[in-house]
Amino acid sequence: MAPHDPPLTETEEELVEAYKTIIHNAFEDKYEDKWDDEAFDRAVDQFKARAQEIGFTDPFELLSRYKVDSYETARAQLKKGPPACFRPGWVSPLVGAHIDVQEIVNRCDYIEGPSPHPIHRVVMLDFWASWCSPCVEAGPELSEMTEKYAGRVTILGINNESIFGETKPPERELLKRFMDQERDNFRCTILQDREDGYAKHVAYSPGGYRAIPCVVLLVDGKVTYVGGPQDSFPQILENTVQEVTGNGHYPNEE
Repeated sequence: MAPHDPPLTETEEELVEAYKTIIHNAFEDKYEDKWDDEAFDRAVDQFKARAQEIGFTDPFELLSRYKVDSYETARAQLKKGPPACFRPGWVSPLVGAHIDVQEIVNRCDYIEGPSPHPIHRVVMLDFWASWCSPCVEAGPELSEMTEKYAGRVTILGINNESIFGETKPPERELLKRFMDQERDNFRCTILQDREDGYAKHVAYSPGGYRAIPCVVLLVDGKVTYVGGPQDSFPQILENTVQEVTGNGHYPNEE
């Protein structure tokens, strides 16, 4: 969805869920040589019937918000498969590169949360936007990580409302209103990328991961991981911290 689309109604949510279940989720891993046109045609017939039950004669009036404007568009997208960054085994081209985290901090605006200083050996950058539902849902877990690794890992939530496409001036008032509502769920350090989009251009775009939230993990300025904060990431972070400390214990736990 676009950042400023209106919220979905109950019946719209029902239609989107039906599309996800019957078509998208059923075929998202059936791309290229695993594709079956006949199976897709059967799924389309099933979805058409379900859309009629829900009350939609033309489901694409809604689904076009998700860049799906016809069954043939859906077929082409799913048959082609996801971008490389969403396929098993993908490794970002940014892994192994060095990034000056201090420069990112200097060229972003501090909004609120724990001080970004000192910058620890292990740094986690989390790129997000207030209109991104998965970003909002990830806020509490990011906050828990901030508290768990306080004094051990620098965790920076970097807001950029125009993370995709042309970089626009930061929407400071919008972010402040968001934080007023979600402060309890966003207890990490919040920075906002400035008009030049420095953080985006240095640490997000070169990483090749085309979604948010997007995590960039660094050790001593060297990128070790780029991707989503999915279920496996907390263990990746824990393993990284243990490797850095050498014995699995943090200095203030000994």
